[in-house]
Amino acid sequence: MEDSAAMDLSPDVQAIIRRRLVPEIADSFLALARPSVGFTVPTEASASGSMIGGAPRTGPFAWPVYREAPMLLLAQVDCAQMAPILGAEWPFPRQGYLLFFHDDEFSATYDYEHGDDGCQVLHLPAGSGAEAVATIPALTLDAALMPSLPNLRDDVDKALGLHIVELIDLLEELRPLLPAPRHRLLGYCDTDTSHPPGHRPLLQVEAERGTAWGEIVNVSFWIPDADLRAGRLDRVRRCYDVA
Repeated sequence: MEDSAAMDLSPDVQAIIRRRLVPEIADSFLALARPSVGFTVPTEASASGSMIGGAPRTGPFAWPVYREAPMLLLAQVDCAQMAPILGAEWPFPRQGYLLFFHDDEFSATYDYEHGDDGCQVLHLPAGSGAEAVATIPALTLDAALMPSLPNLRDDVDKALGLHIVELIDLLEELRPLLPAPRHRLLGYCDTDTSHPPGHRPLLQVEAERGTAWGEIVNVSFWIPDADLRAGRLDRVRRCYDVA
């Protein structure tokens, strides 16, 4: 997935990387680029199908629970919107919705190495008639292709044999050209969130209007690398970032 993502980086970004790194390391760094979609809250009405909260845009289904309490529907990702943006890099169905649920009370036992099991992600066909058991006010999200590069948290300096100062200087120069969106699908993690080993971010959501997370400022869903390639959703885990 990553090689083609490098082609979506702007010429300015690629030029900076090639100017700062020797050719072999520059090629390796660019090959680590991952495709992602950045979500923004539009200032005007939008026809986007992806959103934070809202009633499910699907037919009826069994609402996920944690310890007999309904989970919160945090976000809905419109597969028909994602597929054209990501093309062959989209590993999930090209129609329907991915629904992201989590334990709103954060009562699931959390382990900084393994995350927690207080979440569930479902793919369901688009439709109507689903009952909104636990959700938050709908907030539409516009979506755009946004290639993502590794950062200090990903130990890329060790993987590529870079001096840490060299990597810091590179990332600092790239920062204005690669702004982190408030919400991101796929890509690399934008926060210092601890996460399960062998997983990568599936969806990252920052607190918005209608959320009530207290000191928690970001909720993220993580998927094993092999599961992402297979489009498998039953082993996704949730993590969160505290201010």
